[in-house]
Amino acid sequence: MKELSKIDTVLENKIIETISLGNELDDNKRYDEALEKYDEAFSLLPEPKFEWEMISAWLVGCYFNAYFAMGNYLKAKEWAYLELKHRSSDIDITPYINIGMASFEMNEVDEAYKNFDVAYKYGQERPFKEYPKKYLKFYLERKS
Repeated sequence: MKELSKIDTVLENKIIETISLGNELDDNKRYDEALEKYDEAFSLLPEPKFEWEMISAWLVGCYFNAYFAMGNYLKAKEWAYLELKHRSSDIDITPYINIGMASFEMNEVDEAYKNFDVAYKYGQERPFKEYPKKYLKFYLERKS
């Protein structure tokens, strides 16, 4: 992973500001406008877009959250897979939970279970604490 701050701090600050504006819109359930800001930030990222430490992962997570909140689980899952592919650490299990949640919501229960299983094997119930209880409940019921 590369650090944009070591190459262009002005650009990094502009991207951070743009993502933050998108997050404010997302917080106010203005998801289409938030996605426009995320697109703007994404367009500012130099190539290779997914190799900028912290910023790339943050932005991918923002896309996931907005699409998930909109109920567009297919797009959310696409971003979660990108998050998984480009994660900076093998101990980051968030992409597995995100893929599992999107899969669950699309009634792709085998894929949901498989991804929740990865997260559960890593940290048992702890990785699920920040998420709605229905996901852990589904996993534990299917596991037993």
